[in-house]
Amino acid sequence: MINYIAHWDQILIQSRSKIIHELSNFEFRSICPIVEENELKKHYSETLNWKISRERYFDLSAVFSLRKILKNFDDGSVFHIFTLKTGFMFMISNLFLNKNFKSTLSITGLGYFFSKNSSAKIFKILLRPIFLILVNRTFENIIYQNTSDESSFNKYSRFQNRSYLIESSGIKTSDYFLKEKFNENIKIILAGRLLKDKGIYDYLDLSKSFSQENVTFFLAGDLDTGNPNSLSQKELELIKSESTINYLGYIDLQKELYKYDLLLSLSDHEGFSRVLLEAMYVGLFVLANKNNGTTYIDNFENTILLNSKDKKNLVDTINNFLKQEKLISDKNRKQIENSYSTQKVASQFSSIYKKQDID
Repeated sequence: MINYIAHWDQILIQSRSKIIHELSNFEFRSICPIVEENELKKHYSETLNWKISRERYFDLSAVFSLRKILKNFDDGSVFHIFTLKTGFMFMISNLFLNKNFKSTLSITGLGYFFSKNSSAKIFKILLRPIFLILVNRTFENIIYQNTSDESSFNKYSRFQNRSYLIESSGIKTSDYFLKEKFNENIKIILAGRLLKDKGIYDYLDLSKSFSQENVTFFLAGDLDTGNPNSLSQKELELIKSESTINYLGYIDLQKELYKYDLLLSLSDHEGFSRVLLEAMYVGLFVLANKNNGTTYIDNFENTILLNSKDKKNLVDTINNFLKQEKLISDKNRKQIENSYSTQKVASQFSSIYKKQDID
């Protein structure tokens, strides 16, 4: 039995559920805050409820809650922990249990902990001794989604055990409706959780620079009220009142993304931007702010990496896109099927699990 742990049930429901269905020779248990219990039960043999606040990076009550859960596991139990925040909680929870678990940490992005936020910088300095002492004792493996995160975290924590690079959580390509042609009136979309560091206000400002006669701007995504970096309901209402943005709320990207022509990503940081992968596979052009989690798109057609979110640069780049001939890239689709599919990621996970002698 492999135990998947995360501080948010959606982390284990979304792409990870597709991965475990490719790993039919293993059995999985979820350990997370249970919100969508029925969804978890569709994919996991068992679900355990871990009480944790997503609003705070460090939640002492969550440490005790997780420790209470871990006490019931024997030496040799296998855990796969997702996100750096959950990994930190797992290290502290396991500190005094004196259990020898087989544990793998997936770092899907360094996020708030390594951000430029002043309080995060202080937090990072204060917690470094804990990481230096515990990270090698706790984790046999760490999986990264980009080499920059790997370099930064290994330098910070001096991790010396096995490191793996597995870019993305994969996409199940057969689930997507594919684009066949571009719209005459070009549709531009920014899609994702409505967080302040996703460049939503840059996007709003950009939309005001174009006539709605030849291009329309769309914003897709929900508030993430459990995330301290989420927009507030009041901020969202102000955005919705703007005439230059069409707010869609949540949409099923697998079935809806093909209706759009250009996907913009203006995030300040990403672990590995999955929505870019989805857009390229569906057939959209992609324009992304350059950061650790977006540089991989440079290896694909119909993509542009922005070195700056300067408004003039954005406007000029989009105007060039509007003028150019637009062809859907079959090469992108083949490349994603070969290197970034759910099946590919599942195969890489399987190799790691087998090295831990999991039956």
